[in-house]
Amino acid sequence: SIILPLMSRTEIIQLSDAQLPAIATLAASALRDGQLVGFPTETVYGVAADASNPRALELLRDLKSRPANPFSIHVGSPNDVSRYVRSVPLLAERLIRRAWPGPVTLLLETGGEFADEAFQQAGLHDALTHEAVVGLRCPTHPFARAMLQAIDAPVVAASANLIGAPSPTTPRDVLEQLDDQIDLLVDAGPTACGQDSTIVKFTHQRWSVIRRGAVDDDQLRRLAGLNVLFVCTGNTCRSPMAEALAQQAMAEWLSCEIHELEALGVTIGSAGVYAAQGDPATPEAAEACEPFGLDLTTHRSRMLTPTLIRSADMIFCLTQRHVQAVTDMAPTDRDKIRRLDPTADVPDPIGAGQDVYDQTAQCIRDRITVALEESLK
Repeated sequence: SIILPLMSRTEIIQLSDAQLPAIATLAASALRDGQLVGFPTETVYGVAADASNPRALELLRDLKSRPANPFSIHVGSPNDVSRYVRSVPLLAERLIRRAWPGPVTLLLETGGEFADEAFQQAGLHDALTHEAVVGLRCPTHPFARAMLQAIDAPVVAASANLIGAPSPTTPRDVLEQLDDQIDLLVDAGPTACGQDSTIVKFTHQRWSVIRRGAVDDDQLRRLAGLNVLFVCTGNTCRSPMAEALAQQAMAEWLSCEIHELEALGVTIGSAGVYAAQGDPATPEAAEACEPFGLDLTTHRSRMLTPTLIRSADMIFCLTQRHVQAVTDMAPTDRDKIRRLDPTADVPDPIGAGQDVYDQTAQCIRDRITVALEESLK
């Protein structure tokens, strides 16, 4: 039902589950007509405009006293990011898969143009980006997603408050500030989170928090981060070499130094199914890694535990027997356990000459790049 407050030009619609699709369609139609629509998200109430409509965009700019800086684009599906950004950084892809839909806004580099040719030809890139960076948000709230999915044009939105005022978490908050200034308000009651989305900016492969909000820093590291574990028998030769070589490969991939991986939320370790605690890497393993510029002298072995298995996102085993041993220890985690080389074991070089260790290190290095690329797609 539609309730019109006395002397108000803002149309207010009470949201119900039964009417959600119809109201979402109505709101999308209002956006296409150039109207400003107040709508609920899981964080705060927003006010949206059709970004392809210059008049609507200008109205939103005037409302928010933001003459130049762009608004974030709200999308109805995580897949919509591909309409705006051709090359999404690896850790941003992981964050999208894990945090969207959700209370995280991403700032991503576009490379100077939108991926969607129609958006690009319409001249939307310059209007919706700042220094070739676009803000994207995929809200969780079912109404917001339904409304965004019902319109093909880019929809920009900002919190439904005047500049300097707190972000609104109830319809009453919106009306106290914006009554008569927006055309439609969808009333879904108080928001679930009650605080703004967290804004994360990705520059190349690095990320930084621009605004703290509903998702804290530790949660972000877990969501965007990566924990990889390599497993062999004694954790003194094959898996330590794999750990070091993988750290190097990942640092190259993320365009950072190895010591910076942890700050990006990337952890790469190793363990052994029958390892003693605290043994150093074998001298031969250490020497085999030297040509790659890697130092194994600080490595100390550790025994594989269920806790290590649970905390890992991916577990690469050097042989099929190791796969079985890890799976037996944690059968519910079998989906993330695999052999480093799916076609063959990496034999144990223990007791062999240095040339065998060198060959083993090269074999592991060749396979790591392929394995990580396949696993992170």
